[in-house]
Amino acid sequence: MKSFKSSISEEHGIKLIKSKDKNILSIGISTAGLAEIKMAKKNPNSHIIATTINDKGLEFTKKRIIQEGLEDRIELKIEDISKELPYTDNYFDFIYARLVLHYLDNKQLEKSLSEIHRVMKENSKFFIVVRSLKEWEAKLEGTTFDKETGMTKYPDIETIGTNNVRYLYRRLHSKESIKQFLLKSGFKIDYIKEYEEQLYIDYERTKKILKPNKIIEVCASK
Repeated sequence: MKSFKSSISEEHGIKLIKSKDKNILSIGISTAGLAEIKMAKKNPNSHIIATTINDKGLEFTKKRIIQEGLEDRIELKIEDISKELPYTDNYFDFIYARLVLHYLDNKQLEKSLSEIHRVMKENSKFFIVVRSLKEWEAKLEGTTFDKETGMTKYPDIETIGTNNVRYLYRRLHSKESIKQFLLKSGFKIDYIKEYEEQLYIDYERTKKILKPNKIIEVCASK
């Protein structure tokens, strides 16, 4: 079984899961389902729903889940977090969203957080990691900011200097901005911190981004 490089923020999120957390939602399937596999092994009584909008990523992850014999514990779904969630109120014991919510603009994020709050049980935990406004990639030449949507557009460093420069779109955050979005949706902030982590270009964590990225990690509760 191929092993994948560990992640500081990923480990922080998994550490927060308790034995009482039976229903877990993982928004944006992690590298080959690595985080979800760790969640399932940490808490054998849990049922994990892992969602993505990436068909290719889902199929890749499905193979890993089957190899681990966890297909009855980890349910993989194509699901858009910016839309209404198909779950009843107060359903999940723990929700994990690492490096996914920064793809939502201001309006989408407000709607998404409202839905996440609705489907969480009282006193449950919500783990979030988003890219920071202090992100070095967002200081590259050609970067623009849309005040209305909150989205930053910046060039994909892999394509700079080519005839086909691609652009990345993310809603980058300060600690204060993500805090205010969460408070507005009814969450309580347990902690919030900002630090550097080495991220990867590819889904399988084989190719590092040029240098460590600045991220913001939050644990919130309902």
